[in-house]
Amino acid sequence: MKLFINLLFRCFNFISFHLLESIYNMLFRLNCWRYGISLGKNVKTHCAMPILRISRNNAVVTICDNVIFNNYQNVAWYSKCLIEVGPNAQLVIGENSGMSGGMIYCASKVTIGTNVNIGGGTRIYDSNFHSLNWEYRRTHILDKKNIKTAPVIIDDDVFIGANCIIGKGVHIGARSIVAAGSVVVKDIPADEIWGGNPAKFIKVLEKN
Repeated sequence: MKLFINLLFRCFNFISFHLLESIYNMLFRLNCWRYGISLGKNVKTHCAMPILRISRNNAVVTICDNVIFNNYQNVAWYSKCLIEVGPNAQLVIGENSGMSGGMIYCASKVTIGTNVNIGGGTRIYDSNFHSLNWEYRRTHILDKKNIKTAPVIIDDDVFIGANCIIGKGVHIGARSIVAAGSVVVKDIPADEIWGGNPAKFIKVLEKN
């Protein structure tokens, strides 16, 4: 009897999980359509829906084929993915890339290449959010007018570990690895491992 009940619960959990996954993916596609997002084939969202905040004022978002968004709730530092794109900004996420509980804030331009893995809790920002001038920060209008932005570029096959921060104006070269918990504030060349706060060179990746 106990074995039967366990089997019943397993079947129920399996069916309910896949049913919810189908609903989340359908709603996510509808939400992308509502915002005018160019969505490729086989884009998937797992466990929940990403939060989308896309400006109606000429924001351009392209999510290519086979991109995966892993979303978590109430599990340590994991959270839902959040994508925020401001007026006249452009975001591109290349084929076969994925992120887990991450955030992309795009005020100018963020370009993510193909086969990029973005670890849980990572934040990608192309903006300072506030002026560096303390006098401007006293006034909301002046503060907002003097925010500095610069494009973020992440090339193909990059692996970014969990809980990283990728700052404005950063270019991460192809195949490079960013260690978990790193704060990246300057360019990383291709085929290198960087880590720390601020992130520094660790070593060159060995070629196969």
